[in-house]
Amino acid sequence: MTDIQRFYSGARASQVVISGQYLETAGLVAKCTDQGIKEQTQCVLTQLEQLMLDAGANKNRIIGIQIWLANMADFDEMNKVYDAWVSELEKPARACVGAQLASPEYLIEIRATGTL
Repeated sequence: MTDIQRFYSGARASQVVISGQYLETAGLVAKCTDQGIKEQTQCVLTQLEQLMLDAGANKNRIIGIQIWLANMADFDEMNKVYDAWVSELEKPARACVGAQLASPEYLIEIRATGTL
């Protein structure tokens, strides 16, 4: 039986769950909701990177990323930030879709899968 570790658990979810060598994050939204898509993207990627470190991994261990955009018109601007962030990595698998997010102030949500 594989042990499961949970980090930063709240009433509804954990921010990171580790099972064996696999790591999953919750969907992360920007804390800087008064900013545009570039700033929100950087904010979420910074949060993701810190969660990976807190769990004993780093962004180079990400194997998959899911991105939800509130407005697909933001795709190119989001990619400018994402491409700079991922430039030095082995590229993870990625999906990006348009979706109605939990609050209109959220422009982006990102979830990642990784290994330890």
